[in-house]
Amino acid sequence: MAAFLEILRNNEEVVAVVIGVFLAFLLEWISTARKRRGHFSALQAEMELCRALAETYLQHKISAPLYRLPTMAYAHSLPELLGSAALGKKETKALLEFFTEVETLNRGLDQAQAVRDDAKKLKEEVERNEIKAGHLVPNQSYYHQARSILDGRLRWYRWFW
Repeated sequence: MAAFLEILRNNEEVVAVVIGVFLAFLLEWISTARKRRGHFSALQAEMELCRALAETYLQHKISAPLYRLPTMAYAHSLPELLGSAALGKKETKALLEFFTEVETLNRGLDQAQAVRDDAKKLKEEVERNEIKAGHLVPNQSYYHQARSILDGRLRWYRWFW
């Protein structure tokens, strides 16, 4: 250790390189953390919009509404987080369960739209869609687990402006 300190005292260039490498690492780490925070924030915002639309579907009883639940953040941010190993197995499963149910509800809404002139088939689709929408609202397992994960991650990333 003493030899290393002696080298540092005699070689200002080495000290400059070490400081430069450390600063580069620190800046890259902060940049990555900010990107991840953005992805988690996008997923949380999209999840809340999906929740609100699912609640609207359940409350207003419109059989084949024109709206669909958004999946843009799911399609763009989740792959980025998975690719950078920012999520564990349990976290990935919870987010996939929620957003897969969103996609399933969207398909169900499309199917309800397609059969809106057949009362029997429309009733069957609406019943299935109400079950799907129910999984996306608070106090249901898909919503609660996914929201807890995103809230926890965003609490940690709040330090990165």
